[in-house]
Amino acid sequence: MTEFPKKIIIAGGAGYLGSVLTGQLLERGYAVRVLDRLLFGEESLAAWRDHPNLEIFRGDLRDIRLVLEALRGMDAAILLAALVGEKACDDDPVETVGVNYVATIALAEACAQFGVPRFIFASTDSAYGIQEGIMTEESPLNPMSLYARLKVQAEQKILSLASDQFAPCVLRMATIYGLSPRPRFDLIVNLLTMNAATRGRCTVYGGKQWRPQVHVADAAHAYCLALEAPVESVRGQVFNVGSNEQNYQIGQLADLIREAIPHVVVETTDVPPDLRDYHVNFDKIKRALGYEVQRSVADGVCEIYQAIVSGQIPDPDQEKHRNA
Repeated sequence: MTEFPKKIIIAGGAGYLGSVLTGQLLERGYAVRVLDRLLFGEESLAAWRDHPNLEIFRGDLRDIRLVLEALRGMDAAILLAALVGEKACDDDPVETVGVNYVATIALAEACAQFGVPRFIFASTDSAYGIQEGIMTEESPLNPMSLYARLKVQAEQKILSLASDQFAPCVLRMATIYGLSPRPRFDLIVNLLTMNAATRGRCTVYGGKQWRPQVHVADAAHAYCLALEAPVESVRGQVFNVGSNEQNYQIGQLADLIREAIPHVVVETTDVPPDLRDYHVNFDKIKRALGYEVQRSVADGVCEIYQAIVSGQIPDPDQEKHRNA
């Protein structure tokens, strides 16, 4: 097995997280092949378009012929591509299952069968659902949406493929925030900041729910570390990605935004539309991979706010800035 992979395929490499990860891997000297439907165009990869180590395969994860062609010669695969958001998944459950489970497993099985030795699967810490206490990777899972249930089912199947020749691992992501070449404003910190910047006010639903956060650049760095770790450190492993210090209640996130943008009016309502509530422990990834976050929620709020008020993102309300 290749101990230090050099050729990486990222399914979903033009997305919110993927475009940041693509840039980080190219900067670290990797050859990167992006497989993406490019529903929002190639603008997110514009800074790297002429890079000699970047290839772009435009296509659907469900196209097995394209997938097999794209896997040729790769040392590792990272699967970020998915339909996301509870509403989007519930609106089309057939397509959601087709992408988030069937095509996901097909890609993992193809990697195992055709000699792509490392595989990193992007999962979610919403798999923990509503639970009391602090969740570790060994805690029981309680997925509350179709999206989360399929992530859990895919995790289990992918990890079952582990062998001496195939080293899958799972990264359960905290909720991501911060600026990306493909901005998203359907994520809690980014959404609240956008509303503060464009309307001078933001609304918090509930406020007591715990929701760990991680900056998009720090999230991408976790994939770099998982690629570069000794294979025995990651084979068959699950890692929560985030930091203990960035476990926040939704109301606390609003307070951070109020501190960063003093004129903003924060409104609250007692009825939370999203009942997920989980406090997560991130010691394992720090201990095993040396992972440390470098950015705070305040950093993310400031960069999003400045990008909007400066006109760098002229119309953040556009549909292209939402996945859900």
